[in-house]
Amino acid sequence: MTSTSLPPDDNPFPGADKREWTNHLSTALAAETNLPLHITNAIAAYFVHPKDLLTRPRGDSQYRLRPEAITHEGSLKILNGRVHGFAGSPSEYNERIRSAFHSPVRPGADPLLTLPALETGHLAGRPAPFLTTSPVTPNHLAILLETMESALDQADGDRGYRLAEDVAAHGQQTQTLHVPLVRRIREEGSGDAGEQSVVDLMSIRGANRSRARLTLHGLKARDIVFGIQPQEMLRNKNEQDGAWLDDPISADPYYWVPILADLLRKIYADPDHSEHEAVRRAAQVATVPFQLVIGADALTSFHNTVFDPNRVDHRRPPLDYGLADKAASDVRALLRELTAAGRLTEADRAWLAGEGPDPSPRPTESPVDARDRRDIAIFNAVFPADAADRTLVREVIGEPAPYATGKRHVENRTRMISAVISDGYSQRWNPRVLDGLLPAGAIKNGGFRASPDSWSTLLERAEKGDSDALDTFLVTRSIHWLAEHKIVEADRGSMGAQAQNGTEGEKNAPRIRRGGVNVRAALLLDTVRAIALMRELAHATNTSTLPRQIDEQGCPVPGTVATRTWFDDVFPKTGTRRPKKPTPSPEPGDAPAQPDPTPQELVLRALANFQAVVTVGLPTQVAGTIQAARELHDTAASAGLPAFPANVADTVIPVLTDALNALRADVRGLGTLLIALQGGTADIDDFDSACAAYLNQKADQ
Repeated sequence: MTSTSLPPDDNPFPGADKREWTNHLSTALAAETNLPLHITNAIAAYFVHPKDLLTRPRGDSQYRLRPEAITHEGSLKILNGRVHGFAGSPSEYNERIRSAFHSPVRPGADPLLTLPALETGHLAGRPAPFLTTSPVTPNHLAILLETMESALDQADGDRGYRLAEDVAAHGQQTQTLHVPLVRRIREEGSGDAGEQSVVDLMSIRGANRSRARLTLHGLKARDIVFGIQPQEMLRNKNEQDGAWLDDPISADPYYWVPILADLLRKIYADPDHSEHEAVRRAAQVATVPFQLVIGADALTSFHNTVFDPNRVDHRRPPLDYGLADKAASDVRALLRELTAAGRLTEADRAWLAGEGPDPSPRPTESPVDARDRRDIAIFNAVFPADAADRTLVREVIGEPAPYATGKRHVENRTRMISAVISDGYSQRWNPRVLDGLLPAGAIKNGGFRASPDSWSTLLERAEKGDSDALDTFLVTRSIHWLAEHKIVEADRGSMGAQAQNGTEGEKNAPRIRRGGVNVRAALLLDTVRAIALMRELAHATNTSTLPRQIDEQGCPVPGTVATRTWFDDVFPKTGTRRPKKPTPSPEPGDAPAQPDPTPQELVLRALANFQAVVTVGLPTQVAGTIQAARELHDTAASAGLPAFPANVADTVIPVLTDALNALRADVRGLGTLLIALQGGTADIDDFDSACAAYLNQKADQ
């Protein structure tokens, strides 16, 4: 890209300010915030012309922050100033990319992809205006930062242009908002003795803009966290003298920021330097206006309060924004307000938001029971019974008065519920799966209420003929349970877009467009099978297995897997009304003796039997064989043993190989036999079955 056209003598890089003014700013900031100097030193180092932010009242020996440098946004106190363009890092805690990480309530969550919970910093036992987390290892933090970079890459790509290129050409048009984050990093097995603290100015608003600025300066977030060697990073590749390369790698901004600031100014003024053009590309953001959160009306939940501006931006975004993340952001904003109002504890808020573990685990509880408690708690938070809480919900998500609400407001709430509930499952789904399941008037007159009964109690009542209990279960549980296994999905997109390959074992399977309303209607038409399927889904979750298909009597079929294609077949798409009961017919009279079947009828019966064996029986057996192989693999892997132990491999593998070779030979032969049957010339005696020979041999043995 063409570099900016600033004249050579107009150097936009100010270089480092005098250390004494940086120290004055650090002292003034410490006096304003009660933060320790090792934090305020790191913050102050980024500000250019710190003198502009300071005043010294007559008779006072200490400098203070100018009152006009401090503004308020909501309950937040914000310092406004100008900083070097490489100040501030993108945040892995950004509302827009939370779904890129695993929630701690997700079954089997990968610890390396799980964000450590943010905490309000404490000094002398009292909350302070900075964030921190529990200590993490360098490898864990590196993976989190890499995941963040990938997620922001994707979000940046959604714009249709690369923000770094736009910033290089036009500069930064909107300010970013940041908060001090003290990262605690420890070596494996080192304990507290090996722990280091790094002060990072984490972005609250403008993660992509912060990342674009770092990119133009040749930096990444991991450089700020794990340290940089400024002169090594920007040294002239044409220079032979590398004596100064012994400068240490440092993660202390108080040390490396002034060095880098001076180097940028020097390199910009030197057209012969090998990095000159790269530095010129950053000229439009050599310095930028900057906002830093330095306090709040109440510091107890500072780690929640600081994200309020970010949540507002991302819940009402000017750009395209993922529905799941937007809906989840609405819930986190609601939970934060419920906590501030004293309706939830902080531990419960983090649990429901998917940011922390269950604060009240029950040792004898099954995974499904534990998950169900959280699911219903989320329903009750979004559709509360208390009148004051109902008002709070409307205020947080910007709803009109209850009488003016309708379908779109109800669906917004169900999407909020579905987005956050999915954090507790093995995979996330499109939160539109609940669209239409609640009536358009669900918010009016007090609104919808989730039954306090557990999932198992509802199914027990349904088995006794309680249709209301079954319908409640289908609305509040079944669609999510089915969505987790990709048996149902949100009814979105064109038929052509949905005609993609199915899941494994159902390649090129036709996809039927059906929403949650139609799925519920189909389940209500076969309640025995529906209840049995729900119990099988619970069993699969509790045992970490795949759900089995359910037969007409409501029994699981061994060796099978319940898939979307199977579900669409046994619970076919239908109207939302139940069929009318047929009018009883008169008792039939005696029928005459039935004739023997005709030759044509016998052929049709034989053909139907052949078709059933080839299209259902044989694929079912093969699918069951493959499923058995998977179970063997998973069982062996869990035990840390080979699937074929040495003491049996020599005898088992040859037997399996013989059987599979016989099957392979017959499958090839069946294709030839089918062609012969079409021509009417087939002679079954000419077809020798390798499987029959194999079975006869086994019988003889």
